Amino acid sequence: MRGRVAPPRDEFLVYTAMFNYGYATMSYLFQIDHRWYLTVLVCFVALGCSGEGRGAKRAAARGTVTVDGEPVESGMIQFTPSEGNTGPVAGAVIENGKYSVGKKQGPVVGTNLVEISGTRMTGKKIKSRIGLMVDERESVVPVQYSAASTLVREVKPGKNVFDFPLNSNGSTK
Repeated sequence: MRGRVAPPRDEFLVYTAMFNYGYATMSYLFQIDHRWYLTVLVCFVALGCSGEGRGAKRAAARGTVTVDGEPVESGMIQFTPSEGNTGPVAGAVIENGKYSVGKKQGPVVGTNLVEISGTRMTGKKIKSRIGLMVDERESVVPVQYSAASTLVREVKPGKNVFDFPLNSNGSTK
């Protein structure tokens, strides 16, 4: 043992090193008092159990999406916090012109930019990338409501109903 440092005899440190670093022989390099682990654990539990700081307040939203009076067959609606409002993006599937998203995954309360995409079947069959025949779909939502959207809605706490009567010429009713 000449020229080498002997590993500690304390079994707790050896097992801690084995768990954290995978090598019992390296335990003497990582001698950390067990009170440190307890302090960190208490802090994480206290932060994790508090009701504060769990993220942005969300709300439920539902409604309809039509283009030129026709319900959007299939699509997506996305609510992105904007104008100083922060938080996660929320979205929902549009089916037969209707969408709904619950409070848990709903849009953040405050100002949100709304982006809508939607398609409909053309009645034609086309060959897919892998060679199968599939129904052709075309986009029905103009770009000013999707990629370059200017639609903004103010989401309030509770339940929100946002109907989007869109026009193919780019105006809303």
